[in-house]
Amino acid sequence: MKETYRKGGEPYDAQEGGVLDTRRRPRRDAGAKSGERFAARRHGRRRNRGFGAIVLIAFALLATAIATGYLANGGEVLRALRLDGPAEIGETENAVASQEAAEEGAAAGAEGAEESMVLLGESFTDYAWDPDEARQANLRMAAEAIDNTRLAPGEEFSAIEVLAPLDYETAKVFADGGVSAAAGGGLCQVSSTLYMAANYAGLEITERNQHYAEVPYIKPGLDATVWFGFDGTSPLDMKFRNDTDGDVLVRQFVNEDGFMVAQIWGEKPTGKTVSMNSEKVAEDLGKGIKWATYKKVKDEDGKVLEDGLLFESVYSYNPPVPPEIKHGTSEPRGAGWVDATNTSGWSNG
Repeated sequence: MKETYRKGGEPYDAQEGGVLDTRRRPRRDAGAKSGERFAARRHGRRRNRGFGAIVLIAFALLATAIATGYLANGGEVLRALRLDGPAEIGETENAVASQEAAEEGAAAGAEGAEESMVLLGESFTDYAWDPDEARQANLRMAAEAIDNTRLAPGEEFSAIEVLAPLDYETAKVFADGGVSAAAGGGLCQVSSTLYMAANYAGLEITERNQHYAEVPYIKPGLDATVWFGFDGTSPLDMKFRNDTDGDVLVRQFVNEDGFMVAQIWGEKPTGKTVSMNSEKVAEDLGKGIKWATYKKVKDEDGKVLEDGLLFESVYSYNPPVPPEIKHGTSEPRGAGWVDATNTSGWSNG
């Protein structure tokens, strides 16, 4: 505390003349010096006693202030004092405030960045159709990891690169030709929703893989699965490239109506209008269900740049769900298709 007190402004130091009168005095004769020295010493003792009392009072007030601050702030004041005095208390508080302000500013800047951009493409799927809490937690976690990703011109987005490092909960997945539970169940809804937003934005799709079987939350032929690659299996990614002349901002979130929303924002319009569609073209109990996906792209003048078959997807029939991992579901909203024969198994629980 002594060091702390001195750092507070060097209030007194007799050796440095902190409170002494250092003005020049006239010379006096030798006969008067002896009595003056005695008087000076006596006066000095009284002055020192008075100053000691002032110091004690100051220390008492400082101790009271510290104790009050400690009780009010859960130890923050004492913890700051251990750094090295009152000056660093202010520095610590300012650093914390600056960090909080920076974090809030960064979040606000990212969320408000689209104010200076234009919406290039958007897609949504029903987040709430499956009430499984583990699955919904995975969807939220994945969407938050993707949200506010910025891509420079020519930069490629990889879903696996963003999503693989996360720590997911166990939920229902298609695996090994059947239905099982694994960490990360539900992530394909995130990648499929974003895949369609990238398509509608007119961006170049560099990798897309279909599901093993039809899924209920998006029309067959418009889905894009992700698989990190376990037990010697190859990973399946969803990738797209920013082939515009400016940065693009990827937004993904769950809105207040319970939909998973994916958006692509750009610095300027691409001038492209994109439409996507798919239709079932064949079904065979031995071969599966084939869907054809079509894509049409027009420029700002209405000239058709692309129109025709994009690819075909063959899905297997949905295997039965093991009783131990069944959970209630409802028909998805806005799936884009009517699954009259329940091939996706959404109503089986």
